[in-house]
Amino acid sequence: MNKRCELIDLNGVPVISLPAGYDLLEAFIGTNLQDNDENGVWLIDSINEVLNGKVENSTLGDVKYFVIQLNNTSVKIIDPYSDNEAYCELPTMTFKNIIVNWLKQKDNYYID
Repeated sequence: MNKRCELIDLNGVPVISLPAGYDLLEAFIGTNLQDNDENGVWLIDSINEVLNGKVENSTLGDVKYFVIQLNNTSVKIIDPYSDNEAYCELPTMTFKNIIVNWLKQKDNYYID
């Protein structure tokens, strides 16, 4: 399944827009991958480690406001601050494609 992301200009800041049901992914990207100088290498490297079998699972708990659980088939984005620990789960390759696509769009936004 391919999720289409769109860059929206919100008062001079690039913001990602995803289909309904991906609010936590939008929030994660907006708080961790939105800055002009953020290249996302730390996240892409973690994704590639699980996809390439270097590690079976990886948990990124040092990101702003979220916990990201990665394995070679799925990614779970957890909001540990919500009353019911809300989460969003999607296939790892879909997650990677959205992240890579977002970073390219964001970089082009800041260049223009």
